[in-house]
Amino acid sequence: MNAKAAYPSIDDLAGLTLFQRFEGGAVYTQESNGKYCVVIDESSIASLLPPEELDDMELIKVLEFNTEQERSAYLLTRFDKGP
Repeated sequence: MNAKAAYPSIDDLAGLTLFQRFEGGAVYTQESNGKYCVVIDESSIASLLPPEELDDMELIKVLEFNTEQERSAYLLTRFDKGP
């Protein structure tokens, strides 16, 4: 798994598929340049924090996986959708 540079807005990313919403954000999947990605968007909390706290925060993270199976294993471990 590799992490790509943070993006200033979720709108900067194309081809996202919603995987799961959570309090404060959402998780998306994406296929980009032969990689299987997980995009974690926590930008909805930005409005709750003072501007000085946002300077060093990565609110949108993109994690790259080499295979769809690696991505699926990560998603099930980190964001289990079970009851």
